[in-house]
Amino acid sequence: MPTTFTGLILLVVLLLPGLTFVVRERQGSERRPTPFRETGTVVFCSVLTELLTLALFAAARGLMPGLTPDVGRLVREGGGYARDQYVQLGWWAGALLLFSCALAAAAAAVTGKRPHASVMSAWWVMFDRWYPGEDPLVGCVLEDGSYIEGRQASFNVSSDDSPDRDLVLVEPLKYRAPGATEVEHFPWGAACVSARRIVTMFVSYPDPEQEAGAAATQGSAPAAS
Repeated sequence: MPTTFTGLILLVVLLLPGLTFVVRERQGSERRPTPFRETGTVVFCSVLTELLTLALFAAARGLMPGLTPDVGRLVREGGGYARDQYVQLGWWAGALLLFSCALAAAAAAVTGKRPHASVMSAWWVMFDRWYPGEDPLVGCVLEDGSYIEGRQASFNVSSDDSPDRDLVLVEPLKYRAPGATEVEHFPWGAACVSARRIVTMFVSYPDPEQEAGAAATQGSAPAAS
């Protein structure tokens, strides 16, 4: 870690684009890379985006020498030139850093949307990969023989298939008690099911055409007298 304020500023400037790139967990299932891999990703993205930004600055320097800082004078004169041109240097430094972060954010948006199913959890594959943005109907057979069914409302997006996570189902809820043969409607708004208790899970994806037809049928049905 840096021990001076200048070193801290340099560290932030060098790594901020890479940190912008890796802040993309909600684009897909939450993965937990090793510290070495995550550090390598941050450093690589920062170096790449800042090199591209410096290339852009070099092109701007060649086209607009009067509007860009003179890097040669900054190297030769150091603090003297920086004190005389601190406003211009500050604006350009901030703009170049923001441009690097924008490049990193664009790269994250392009590469981070749909991760491969082989590195994701089975829940994420069933709930999000095949029909993203939809809330499927989920039925769970539990270890005591009971059965619960409802619309998927929320699930743990961790890429680990861990038993220490929960699934939230919302109405219309159906439930079959252990030993019973009939599934009955459950008069509650939501239910939380522990993954540790689930033996088998069934998923039914919504059919937009059928749902639209059902809604149209209900809307056109005559009111009961």
